[in-house]
Amino acid sequence: MSKKSKSNIVLIADSACDLPEEIIEEYGIVILPISIYFPEETRTQYVDITTEEFFRKITEEDLTPTTGVPSPRVYMQTFEKALKNHDEGIMINISGDLSGIYNYGLIYEKQFTNGKITVVDSRNATLPFGLLVLKTARMIKEGLTKEEILLKLKKIIPKVQLSAFVGDLKYLKRSGRISTLKHILGNLMQYKPLITIVDGKLQSPTRVRGEAATMDYLKNLGEKVTKSLAKNETIIVLHSRNLEKAEELAKYVQNSSKKKHEILIWEIGPAIGVHVGPGALGLSYIGKTRDELLK
Repeated sequence: MSKKSKSNIVLIADSACDLPEEIIEEYGIVILPISIYFPEETRTQYVDITTEEFFRKITEEDLTPTTGVPSPRVYMQTFEKALKNHDEGIMINISGDLSGIYNYGLIYEKQFTNGKITVVDSRNATLPFGLLVLKTARMIKEGLTKEEILLKLKKIIPKVQLSAFVGDLKYLKRSGRISTLKHILGNLMQYKPLITIVDGKLQSPTRVRGEAATMDYLKNLGEKVTKSLAKNETIIVLHSRNLEKAEELAKYVQNSSKKKHEILIWEIGPAIGVHVGPGALGLSYIGKTRDELLK
């Protein structure tokens, strides 16, 4: 295969994309690793901690980890690995409003690669971010030029949607995403806040009461999503240690329309699992907003 073949562009994503390892391997995606800081040790997603082990540590051992921006050395090593067999690349990062990874990426790209890598803000996080990375990887595989891909990404990024419910509010409280009062009231009333990301920022536009209501909400939304999307478009059913409910939702969504879609069940990983904990369930897709579909 020649150097100027369709594989000449390398794709980089930070590990907050939470992509399954088989997708990363299939498309040759280079991961900028995010470290998980536990009280007595540091682990790195995709390197020395699995999703299963991570959730066991925060539930059974009741540990409260944190995350941080990779060091300059980690950026440099990631860029070197990416450009070893490629002339140019695209790096997609978690929303710049949720982490400093994107902004530091802009700085270190200039310092270490001299313009060979274009840094893109996904304006999202976790598996919606992962869906964008998958879409980009497929464009590279199809042979699009870097310029063509970047133009398409500008149109796609605002259309990447997330609607999800968390299983336990205490993890959002620990990470400072909700106040103590909302945590107490939510637990007392069994409220489940809907989590969305709009223009890169975390929002909670509504809430439902109880587990059954979360599934009903997502099934209703999923049905409308399938009817609004063209056939063969990708829908992500995302979860954290909630596979049975994810499979139930995926089956319902697949059967809710005569059009066939690519329904993928993906699990939230450690970098974002720090904030949402186990029990999350939701949908991600590229298309109309939740408000447009449910009006």
